Amino acid sequence: MSGQDDRAQDWATAASRFARPSVEAVLVVQCGLDWLRPHQLALRNAIDEALIEARCSSDAPHITRVLLHNLPACALEGPEGVAMAHSFTEWNHRLAASAALLSGPSPHVQRLIIGGAESGASVPDMVSVLEHGHWSDAELREQVLRIVERPGATTPLTVYDVDLDGPYSDVDPSVHM
Repeated sequence: MSGQDDRAQDWATAASRFARPSVEAVLVVQCGLDWLRPHQLALRNAIDEALIEARCSSDAPHITRVLLHNLPACALEGPEGVAMAHSFTEWNHRLAASAALLSGPSPHVQRLIIGGAESGASVPDMVSVLEHGHWSDAELREQVLRIVERPGATTPLTVYDVDLDGPYSDVDPSVHM
């Protein structure tokens, strides 16, 4: 099995735990640039679906997710950079749209701000689950939260970050004619 297959299996295993009734909270960090590569679309979608399913369960856990707020400048170079920028925009739009459609509280998505000279995120990709009062990776969770909770390090993703109105919405002038 290749490293990519191992990684996908590790994430699928972690995602299968999200909707367990004993899970009280979930922290998911997906700040690595590899998430935005076209070949990761299926895995990205699987994690998104698992989090939405967990959020919609009767015993919904508190979900905190950390993604990139912006792409580092070096990631936008070359033909792969265009594809990554497209994936980045589509993913953020889809997450905001799904949050708008969920009844009840949606997953809390924080976007890590990357400086122009930085080549990547300062937090590792990871999943930590609070189950039976214990975090599955408490040390890494604390490391991530120290960075994410620093003032100015993140900004929340909200439904206001994307245009969800579309051509036939209430703001469309033809609706009022």
